[in-house]
Amino acid sequence: MSLDLRPVQVRLSEDAYEALKMLADANDHDLGEEAREILTEILLGKAHGIKVLHERLSRAVKTDKVR
Repeated sequence: MSLDLRPVQVRLSEDAYEALKMLADANDHDLGEEAREILTEILLGKAHGIKVLHERLSRAVKTDKVR
């Protein structure tokens, strides 16, 4: 299955770059592949958290208005 991937360019601090390089080496990935996996996991996780919080706040506001 082919994914439609959007290009993104970022700059990393030296420490972050070295950490990415270490993880890529440990997982036998190139830097781009490792960065893509890490960013995807973190971004989707954070977005999910925001959606859940939004749903909870929406229910709380609706509940308070009914009282």
